[in-house]
Parts: sequence; structure tokens; C-alpha cells
Amino acid sequence: MIERIFRWILVNPKNTLTLVAGSTAIWILFIPSLKIDFSIEHLFSKNDPAVERYFSFRDSFGREDNVITIIYEPDDGLRKELFVELEGLVYDIEDLPEVKNVLSIFSLSDLDENAWIGDLYDEDKAWDKNSVLEKLKYIQSDPSIGSRVLSKDLEYGAIIITLSDQANNHKDRTNLMDRIKGLTVKTSPEWTYSGVSVLRTEYVRYMLRDNFIFLPPIALILITMLSYIFRSWVFVLLPMVTVLTTVLWLLGFMGLVGLEINIMTYVVPTLLFIIGVSDAIHIQARFRENMAKDNSSPKESMLITMMQMSKVIFLTSLTTAIGFIALTTTSINIVQEFGLEIALGVMIAWFISILIVPTGIMLFRAFDDKNRSTFSPLLYWLADTIPRRPWLFITIPLIISFSMIYKIKDVSTDASLMDDLRPKNQLYQDLKFTEKYFGGVLPFEVLISIDPSNDKKIVEPDIFPYIDKVESLLRSEMEESRFFSLSTFLRSVKRIRGDDVEAIYNQEMIESIIEEQSRQDLKLVSNDKKMTRVTGLIENKTSSEMKKIYNKLDSLSNSFPPYLSIECTGTTVVALRTNDYLVQSLVNSLGLALFFISIVMAVMFKARSILFASLVTNLIPIFTILGIIAWFGVSIRPPTAMTFAVALGIAVDDSLHFLLRYRKELRQGMNRVDAIQSTIINTGSALMITTTILVSGFSILLFSAFLPTYQFGLLSASMIGVALLCDITLLPALCLVLPNPNKG
Repeated sequence: MIERIFRWILVNPKNTLTLVAGSTAIWILFIPSLKIDFSIEHLFSKNDPAVERYFSFRDSFGREDNVITIIYEPDDGLRKELFVELEGLVYDIEDLPEVKNVLSIFSLSDLDENAWIGDLYDEDKAWDKNSVLEKLKYIQSDPSIGSRVLSKDLEYGAIIITLSDQANNHKDRTNLMDRIKGLTVKTSPEWTYSGVSVLRTEYVRYMLRDNFIFLPPIALILITMLSYIFRSWVFVLLPMVTVLTTVLWLLGFMGLVGLEINIMTYVVPTLLFIIGVSDAIHIQARFRENMAKDNSSPKESMLITMMQMSKVIFLTSLTTAIGFIALTTTSINIVQEFGLEIALGVMIAWFISILIVPTGIMLFRAFDDKNRSTFSPLLYWLADTIPRRPWLFITIPLIISFSMIYKIKDVSTDASLMDDLRPKNQLYQDLKFTEKYFGGVLPFEVLISIDPSNDKKIVEPDIFPYIDKVESLLRSEMEESRFFSLSTFLRSVKRIRGDDVEAIYNQEMIESIIEEQSRQDLKLVSNDKKMTRVTGLIENKTSSEMKKIYNKLDSLSNSFPPYLSIECTGTTVVALRTNDYLVQSLVNSLGLALFFISIVMAVMFKARSILFASLVTNLIPIFTILGIIAWFGVSIRPPTAMTFAVALGIAVDDSLHFLLRYRKELRQGMNRVDAIQSTIINTGSALMITTTILVSGFSILLFSAFLPTYQFGLLSASMIGVALLCDITLLPALCLVLPNPNKG
């Protein structure tokens, strides 16, 4: 049946290519439906109680992650023209439909005449800079908004913009940011843009930028290497058409089923360009090998090639897909989508390869070109040396591996949210700048609740000392962060009203003040008056540093009355918790990938010696790279943890190609030494070609603005490179010294 299908394909190359082209055109129609977005919620784990508590908090208090902070640095912070510009800018921003609220140095003046800077439009009245300086100091000292809109040294000011809930999506955020930048560019100060909303918007822009940066050099690498190795424009064109068609089919499928391009799946096209080309290269290399043996009938040689390789590349594509499918064991949607999309793409590449490559070679009659023996000297040396000294090629990798295993115990999983950005990145520097002068940018919430069964309300005066203790602890632990609470707000109210700072308002007064405040700024008290929040924008902290803060809050909570409780939430809390969970989950996915790949290998190679050799060969690269990570102090984060399952699925392909060829040679009557030598010489070249392309392709990811993508590229390239070394040295050596596989 399979042979009949292959014969039809070879007899009808034009019809086959027409069918592929028509199918591609249909899939392209769905690509415009693709959406591009990124939100912190993408990283949340399903069925996590912390996530459920966060959404419950949001139902009570609204979003806390919809803030844009724009910071200005004036040449002269006291001149009249500056304040005219700033006031006009604030009015213009308030008029934007995506904006819910704007906080600035002018926000206090309607409530507190002491915060009124002066008449900005009376040309006859003298402008007193000393008076303005005193006003700014007064505003900066306000407990509620002072540190949020003016730095301590008054060198910098900030305008804090809260987005409406409806506008908290990539399209509206991008439009808003572009309009704000268009407004600020007309003013005299230098501006810095910061906040979680800016972070999200810039992340998406970096995704698009990375794709434009990645694809051209990857395409150039593929074209250059294929040209150098095959010396035939047909053998260059066909792999390129194969991967391009694969990407278009997959993107069309994603558009059809409504999948988004997000912070993980944006590299899918790039990865498919890198991974998907291998099948085409193996088909072309085997065809040339068969033609070298008998070039009397190219069509029969191609039929033999397809019969030989369709099963082989199916198995190697399957093991690669397993590495990605293992990622679906996590409970985070974007990781699951990433794994499924790449796995599907790999299988599409297999299908497209067996359609396009053979028919293209037949159609363009590319029969007479000769391979360039790029790696022959090395392969002939290995084929001669390994059978004579197999234990040397076993001992050295094992020593290196064991030395690395020793360091694995020191691997850390500690990480922070801003680890996604490289330190020299402009966005990273802007966020650190904001952190230094205006507190952090990462949302953090502490909820203080009264037991629902208790009759007390959170707004009763005797509760406020406990709120103060919580806020005081947070300020002492995170000095470069800013916090806002009910106590902070009441201190500001007392100052505006001229009341004694020690004055105690009664419950009715407090409720009246809160009702007015909730209409203008952050909601601080739940509707049932059972819960209040200490809301903060905090500095960048690692998960271990945050755990220490959680523990101190727990200890503080233990000193409170039984009816009071403390709980931490917010996007920062959930994202850091998810990071820890995801690392563990991805480590589990590596074990799952290894398990299923082992099953495939066991089915293919019933001889225990071959199965053992394969497992050892593919485990050593994992342990080696883990050890290197430990030596260099790199934390295991989701992208680095993900690398191992993914790279294992890719790296095991070489082992399969080698062992299948080795088994074939044994079945044809060769002894083990001859079979190993023939396999190294004939299969080794294709393995080195595909691995060189893979390593080069993954190395392009080193130019990413995202540190996770950079690390993913670096670790994948390293692990695949180490795997190749093991496959052409350790694996044949093990096959020689282990018990005879009895030819099968």
C-alpha cells in the first residue's frame, strides 16, 4: 500500500506539488485571524488555589496591573512653562478613552490649597520659584501620593495613568502608548515609560522584533550550508520550501482554531525553520547515497529512498514530537500550546518532506550532483579509531558526565520576574530607574481580612494599628517599593483637613471618607467592609526573597487577634509561585519524555544492549548541561527547564538514525566492527550536517532581547551539540563493547 502511494507520487510530481500548493493557499487564508498578545495571566497555572484567590481579589478590588508610569526629567524643575506643559499633558491624557484615572502633582490641589502651585496663566503675576519649591516639597511629603509623583530629591516627577479594564489588551495598550508618546514628545522634559502595562506592550513588540531578527539569518544559514554541502540549487530550494510550507500550514491551523501568538509561542516559526529541515536533508543524503550505488534508474533509487527513509524520519519526528508533547503535562496554557504546536509542526514537516523533496528532485531531474565530503576526514578517522580504542571513547564522556553530576546538587531554581529581560535591555534599565526613584513596578497586594463570622468591620478604629504594622513591615523589607493603604490615605486626609495626626476618626467618618476615595482612586475596602488591602508596586525580588517576606507576614499575623488574617496576592505573587511550580512540572515532563522515548526505542530495538547504549548516550548530554548550569550559577527557570525535554526529543533523532542504520548493516551480514564503520561513514555525515544546522539555528536565539529565549537557544544548541559528540563517539563504542545484539 505504502509503496503504491510512493510510486504514484513519483509518477505524478506536478500533481503532488499542485496539491501541496493548493492546500498551502487554503491554510494561508486563516493566518490573518491570528492574534498577538501577552498578559501575566498567560503564565498562571490552572487549578492553583493562589490563582483562584487572585481572581477573587480582583472581583473585590479591581485590577492592580493596569498602570502606566511616565517619568519626566526637566531641565529646570521650577520654571513656569514646565508646569503649563505638564498640566496640558495631564488634561490631554485624561481625555483619552482608554484612560480611567490620572495621578500627578496637580491631583492634590483640588482638595488641598497648600498643594496649589500657583496661577499658571496670569502673565502679570510674578513667578516665585522659591514658593514653587516649597509647594513641591509639600506635595512630595503627602503620605498618600507624594512619593508616587515626585522623587525625594525633586529631580524627577511622574504621571501615573490607570487604564480602563476594557482597554487592558495589546491592541488598546499599544494605541494608548503610541498616543501618550506622541503627546510627551511635544513637551520639553526627557520621558521614561514604565509599569506593568508598558512591560506587556514592549514584550509583544520584542516578540515581533525577534521574529524579524531571527528568520533572515536562520534562512541565510540554511541556504549557505545547504549550498556548500549539496552544491545544487534544487537541494537548497527543496528543504527551504519544505520548512516554509510547514510554517504556513501550522500558522494557518493556529488561526483556524483561535490560538494566539504569545510570549512562548512567538518562537514557533523560528523553531520549525530550525527543526523541520532535518527530514529533507536526510532524504536528500540517502537518495545521493543510493544513486552512488546504482544510478541507472533515478526513479527506483528514489522509491528505495522513500521506502527506507519514510519510516526512519517518521520515528525521529515522533521522538522529537514526544519531547514537545511532554510539555502538555504542565497546567499552564501557553506551555501546553507551545508543546502541541511544535509537536504538530514537526509531524507536518515529516509529511511535507516526503511529498516535496522526492517530487521536486524528480521534477527538476537533480540526479547527477555530487555531495561535498565535508566531514569525511573526521568520520574516517573515527571509523578507524573507535573500533581499536572503544574504551577510550567510553571512559572520557563518563568521567566528564560524573564530574557534572556532582554539581547538579547545586542547581538553583531561584528567579525573579524581571529575569526575563537582559540587563542591558532599555526596558530593563527603565524599570530599574523607576524602581530607584519611585519604588517598584511589580504589583503586590496584602489583604487583611476579618473572619466573616465576626461582627466587626475592617474600618473600625481599633483595626488600624494592625494595618499600620503590616505596612510598616513591608516598607522595612522592601525599601525601594511604594505602598498605599487605608492608614496611608487617612494620614493624608488628616493633613489636608488640618487635623492632628494622632486624631482618631470614628467609624462613620471613616466610611464617609472611604466612599469618596473609592470613586476617585484605588478601592481600598471591600463592599462588605470585611477586607482591606495594602497595595504596592514593589522592587524586583526573587522567589526566595519573597518567601522570607511571606514568612514574616505570617509571623506578624500570628500576633494578631484570631479574627484577623493576612494573605498575599497580586500578579507578582502568583507569577513567582507559578515559576516555582512550572520548573518542577517541566522537570517531570523531562522524565515523561524520557519514558515514552524509551518505549519507542524498546519497540524498535528489542536487544537490551542497544537500548541501554541509546539511553546512556542521551542521558549524558542532559547531565552535562545541568552540571554546566550549576558551575556557572544559572538558575533553572521555566525556559531552561523546558530545554531538556525539548532538546532530548531532538537529540535522540541522531541516535535513532545511527542505530537503525547499524541494525540494517548487521542484518545484511556485516560483523559489528564493519557495521559500525559503515554507519559512522554513511550516516555520520547526515547527522553532522543536520546537527550543525540545528546548533547554528538555535544560536541565532542568542540575539533575543528576552533572557529566557537567549538561555533556551544557548542550552538547546549546547545539548544538541554534546548529543552529536556522544552519538558519533560514545554510542558506537558502546555498541562494540556491549553484548552482541544478535543482529537485531
